[in-house]
Formats: sequence, C-alpha cells, structure tokens
Amino acid sequence: MNFDFTEKQQRIADQAKQIAQKLDLEDVVQRDLAGTFSKPLFRQLINQGVGKWLLPKSMKGDDLNALELTAGIESLAEHCEDSGLIFALSAHLCACIHPIRAFASSEQQAQWLPKITNEAWIGTHAITEPQAGSDIYAMTTNAQKSEDGFVLNGHKDYITNAPVADFIVVHLRTEDRGNYFDYSTFILHSHEYGVSLAKAPHSKSGLRTTAMGDIHFNDCQVPEDALIGRLGAGAPIFQVSMEWERVCLFALYLGQMKRQLQKTAHYVSERQQFDAPLSSYQAVQHQLCDMYFNYETGRLLLYKAAWSLDKGDMSGVASSLAKISISNAAISNGQTAVQLHGAQGVISGDIERMLRDAMPSAIFSGTSNVLKNNISTALIKRLKAQWI
Repeated sequence: MNFDFTEKQQRIADQAKQIAQKLDLEDVVQRDLAGTFSKPLFRQLINQGVGKWLLPKSMKGDDLNALELTAGIESLAEHCEDSGLIFALSAHLCACIHPIRAFASSEQQAQWLPKITNEAWIGTHAITEPQAGSDIYAMTTNAQKSEDGFVLNGHKDYITNAPVADFIVVHLRTEDRGNYFDYSTFILHSHEYGVSLAKAPHSKSGLRTTAMGDIHFNDCQVPEDALIGRLGAGAPIFQVSMEWERVCLFALYLGQMKRQLQKTAHYVSERQQFDAPLSSYQAVQHQLCDMYFNYETGRLLLYKAAWSLDKGDMSGVASSLAKISISNAAISNGQTAVQLHGAQGVISGDIERMLRDAMPSAIFSGTSNVLKNNISTALIKRLKAQWI
C-alpha cells in the first residue's frame, strides 16, 4: 500500500499552491465581514489553470480523477485564507462541471465547457427547496414538456453561488409516479427569461465570502437540449454529483485544518506564559496532538473515499464516513485553535473565521444525522451478507 502522491497528484498540488499564493487576499477580513464574494479572484483561479482541471483531454484539459482533484483542492485551501472562495470554486467544479463532463452529450460539452472555461463562468447547482432539503424526493419544482422543450416552474432555496451564477445545473421533477425516475437534470443560462436569481446573498455565520441565495423559475422556457442525459435520469446524476461533492469539496477542510495546525503550533511555541512557552505545558501539547490526530484521521478517510470513487463505488458509505469525520474534525479543531489562541482567537481573522467556516460542514451535502442513517442501513445489509 503506497500513500505517496502520484506524479500527477503532486503536480496538481504544487500548481494549486503556486496559484493560491498569487492571490491578493489583503481584503479578506473586510469581505468576510461584509459577506462579499470576489468574482475577480474566482476568475483568477480559473484563468491560471484550475479551469482546466476537469476539462476532458479532448479539450486540452487535465481530466482529473477524484484523487487528483482532492489533492488540488486540499492544496488550494492550505495556502488560501479565503475558504469561502475555495468553497465556491469546489462547488462549481464538483457539482456543475463534473456532471457536464460525466453525463452531458458531446454536443452539450462542446457548447458549454469552452465558454465556461474561457470566460470564467461560475456555476450553481440547484437542489434544495423549502420542503426538500434532506428529503430530496419531496422536490416540487418541476419541468413540464412543451412543444419547444420544457417549461420550468418553482423555486430553489439556499443555493451556493446562486446570486453570482452565470449558468445553472438544476434538478427538477418531470414525473409524479413516486419512484426513482421522477427527476431530471437541466443546464441553462442564469439570464434566461423566467429565471430570477436573488440579488442579495443570504447573511451567514460561516463561509461568508461564498454567495448563497435563492432561484425562482416562472414559466421559464428551455429547449430540448437543456436536458442532461435522458429524461428521468436525474436521480443517478444527482447521486454522482453528491459523491464528488462529499469527497472532493471536503478536501478544502483538510487544507484549512493544516493551515490551522501550522498557525497554532507557531503561536503556542512563541506565546510565553509563566516564563515558559505555551507549548511546554502538557495540556497544550495534548490539545495540539488531538488536532493533528483529527486531521490525519479525516485525511485517511477522505483519500480512501476518493480512491473508492475512482474505482466506481457509489454506495455512499466511504464518502459519508469521510464527510462526517472531517466535519467533526474541522469543528473540533476550530474550537481548540480559538481556545489556544486566547483573546487573539476571537478577534476577527483567520483563526476565528476557520471555526465559523467549519460550522456549516455538518449540514450541507447531506447532514451528519442523515448520513449516519444511510451508513447504518448499508452496514446492516453488509453484515447480513457477511461482507465485512
């Protein structure tokens, strides 16, 4: 068993480090307090190479797999203090670009991917509704067949990147038969007639530099070729998108925790109390050890989940275990880092921001409670089949 990065993984991680270190983040505190997303910084990330990460090789892209994308996102987040920016980018890559790469026709890919990359368009992945959060099958926003294509009606809530989106990947109800094939996936421009994006993003406690908002569809007419895949194929497309999001997107918390560890270790080594550095006290040493343990445990589970994803595992067990572990680790480490920094930990800056940015991790992409239910169901089946 070899835990070393492959040559390509290391190249992507090094590239991500170089790109992140070129970002001008002097205003990140102000943007965080104001809840402002930076499209210029997003454009800079895309233009400096990240935009090619998921492009097919036929389009001169890097065509990264899950392990390679995970390495890239972890490195970006380690060297960029704007976790909201990396979150917005990761959601764009995992839940918008990957479904196009994996499920869109060659004609759709040729229509959308070059434009998205060349003009640094940002995507939004619309699933959640007021009564359809964890219960995705309660979705009511729908697409009705028409002579010219489909007519979309309804609304989506709490959608990442919605207020700043250039295009939308949306899951809609196209049948009402009460089964797995009631849903379909569409792609459309955000400025289509009948589409209304929230102008003001929701004010959030964490990930404030990611814009989150609502999308309304009011008799929005889209052509036949707005449909990704077949009619009724939305559920498996959604499942794959969530697998990539739960795995690759959560690499940003690995990068954040590594940055947090470095800053905390430096602080407790320099901070003097009672004529000795904080790092000389056993209680502090144990807390630092716990932070590192959390990081390493989550990292092992996440990279195993990425490996499983590349092997075609869509059971959701590996990704759910990794997501739960990293959510718990990011929140716990954030609290410990604030505690160890004392007053410096609660003053506006990277340390207190990392705690706030970690808090939503237990909610989005499937709440920890729902994922535990899913793991338990799968576990019982595996035990009965003597598969463990």
